Amino acid sequence: MQNIIFSVIILICLAVLLYLILPKVPILANLDINNLPEELEQKKKKEIIIGRLESKGKELGRRIVARLGFIRDFWLFLQGKYRILVRRIEKLWRYEESSRQKVEQKEMTDKEKEVKIKELIKEGRNFFAVQNYDKAEELFISALRLDPKSSEIYRGLADTYLAKGSYNEAVETYEFLLTLNKDDDNVLMKLGEIKEMQNKLDEAINYYQQAALLGDTLAPRFFHLAELLLKVKQPETAKEAIRSACDLEPKNPKYLDLLIETAIICGDKLLAEKGWEDLRMVNPDNSKLSDFREKIDKLV
Repeated sequence: MQNIIFSVIILICLAVLLYLILPKVPILANLDINNLPEELEQKKKKEIIIGRLESKGKELGRRIVARLGFIRDFWLFLQGKYRILVRRIEKLWRYEESSRQKVEQKEMTDKEKEVKIKELIKEGRNFFAVQNYDKAEELFISALRLDPKSSEIYRGLADTYLAKGSYNEAVETYEFLLTLNKDDDNVLMKLGEIKEMQNKLDEAINYYQQAALLGDTLAPRFFHLAELLLKVKQPETAKEAIRSACDLEPKNPKYLDLLIETAIICGDKLLAEKGWEDLRMVNPDNSKLSDFREKIDKLV
């Protein structure tokens, strides 16, 4: 008796559900993307249509199917209709969201866009300064959506990736910057730094050499290049690099020190002698002078 009563109640619920849903099916099936009211919010659509058709209907359907096997085929038919409608609503929602963003961008004047880009870059730099790299990345990417050809934005994004330790993304972004300006020596230095951190010294040297040639008035670049060249057993090339550094800063004890050391390794006695004399004049109390003197005297 109890089962009969329960079945009657379920049948009544099913009748109510069908009474509510069936009149809506033709309307939903004929949804026209181009005629939807603009004031409808995407979230409201999903809550009303998807929630009512899929969540409540599906839950009640499982109960009915479990107890009333004879309507299983009909319920599966309805479920199929629901899935079609749900997919259509999802597609509709994505289309409207994409269209809304495009309209917003079109409606923004060139002046407004310029102001917005500057704001995003400034905010990105501020978050970068306080080491909130995720937020900085988000802001730089937002700026790129408005100006996808800005070297300044790509540089900020690349620096952010580097600071985060996302080296692959940083390399890709810096390399793209080089397609915008192949003679950007600062970008080349950044790429060299990344490769050096990854212990890819040959690649690092290649980038540093290009940067040094472009920024040929910057002695530190030649000095660091000479250090790496010595590490990879290229003393002759290192000698030329450290000579360039010393030509730019002839009274720098650190550079003269490396010049003498490199000249001794290369067996270049004349260069070693000159470096030793320059170092003695600049820093007569240098503790390495006597050691260098002994090594130079042994050169042929």
